Amino acid sequence: GALQLISGIPSLAGAKEAVELGMGAIVADRMEMAFKGIEKRKFQYTFKMLPRSKDEADEVKKIIDMFKFHMLPEMLDGNARGRLMSYPSTFDIKYMYQNAENTYLNKVSECYLESMDVDYGGDRYKTHEGTADGAPPVETTITLQFGEIELITRERAEEGF
Repeated sequence: GALQLISGIPSLAGAKEAVELGMGAIVADRMEMAFKGIEKRKFQYTFKMLPRSKDEADEVKKIIDMFKFHMLPEMLDGNARGRLMSYPSTFDIKYMYQNAENTYLNKVSECYLESMDVDYGGDRYKTHEGTADGAPPVETTITLQFGEIELITRERAEEGF
């Protein structure tokens, strides 16, 4: 305690080090921390899709459109300039293996889609030939960032979350 007091007085700079030198030991600075809670978990998934035909490329577009639609709120009062919005859709993510939930991976609680990034074409943009409506890319990568709605506690961790 006295060493901390000495080191806090500017005119006694170096006194703490002198005392420590005489003791043959130093007083370690300790940082006390207060627990202020935990963050909600986030999960990021990246999917690289390589459609082999225009029909498969159309399915990729449907997947992207579906995620985009469900990540956004809706205006409830029928007015695009209104103020009342619904919540976006939520997602129940499960890791599956042979038609059953994979128990070796952690469970994910109910989530919302925070962000979605779409990369068309990869390193270079190449399209399927023979299309007249915008030529869909042969490679599309989507990255989805989900955030859990609930905080996961020890009790939920014991349940596999």
